[in-house]
Amino acid sequence: MGTNDRVRSKIRLRAVPSHYGLVLALLVGAYVLSAFVYGPIARATVGALYLVALVVAVRASRPGRRLRMFVRIVVIAGAVVLVVAPLVLSKEATNGVTDVVLAIVLASAVVCILDRILTEHDVTVQLIGGALSAYLMVGMFFASVFGVMDWLQSDEFFASGERATAESLQYFSFVTLTTLGYGDLTSVSSSGRALSALEALVGQVFLATLIARLVGSFRRPVPATPDPEAGEDPT
Repeated sequence: MGTNDRVRSKIRLRAVPSHYGLVLALLVGAYVLSAFVYGPIARATVGALYLVALVVAVRASRPGRRLRMFVRIVVIAGAVVLVVAPLVLSKEATNGVTDVVLAIVLASAVVCILDRILTEHDVTVQLIGGALSAYLMVGMFFASVFGVMDWLQSDEFFASGERATAESLQYFSFVTLTTLGYGDLTSVSSSGRALSALEALVGQVFLATLIARLVGSFRRPVPATPDPEAGEDPT
C-alpha cells in the first residue's frame, strides 16, 4: 500500500463518527431511571436502554466480525428474553433472568469499547467518553451480578436484612466501585463480599490506569496552518 493509499485509509477511518457520547448519555439516562422510577415498566425500559447502548457502542468501536456476530446474537436474544420473561415467569424469576441478560449485555459492551480503546493510537474526547461509558457499565454489570446472586441464594443478600432491589443493588455496586466505604449496606455472604472486593479492585485499576492514561495522553488538536510555500505566486 502506497503513502497516498495509507493516507486515504486513515482519512476514511477518522471520517467514521464515534458515538461514545451517545452511549454515555444512554447510560446516564438508564442510571437515573433505575434510581428514581420503580416497577416492571421502568426495569424493562432500563433493559432497552442497555441494548441500545450496546448497539451504539458496537458501531462506535467497530469490532471484528466474530465479535459483531456475537453482539447481534446477544441483542436479539436479550430483547426476546426481556419481552417474554414477564409473561411466563414469576416476578422473582423475571428479575433474576433480567439481571442475567443485563449482565451479558453490559459485559459485551465493555469488551467492545475496551477493544477499541486498547487498539487506538490517537486519544480523542470521544475515546475518553468511551472509557467513562465502560466505567459506568462496570458498575451496572456488577449490580446485575449481585441481583443474580440474590436470586439464586436462599438468604438475604444484605447483612442489614434490607430487601435487595434493583435500586439498592445499583447503589451498593457504585459505592463499592468508587470505594466510598460502607455505611449502611454490606453483603452478608462470603461470596458477595469476595465479589464486592473484586469490583473495588477493578474500579481502582480502571481509574488509575486506563482513564488516567487516556486523560494524560490527550492532546488538543492543533489547527493546521497554511504553508506559505504552497500558496499562489503573487506574480
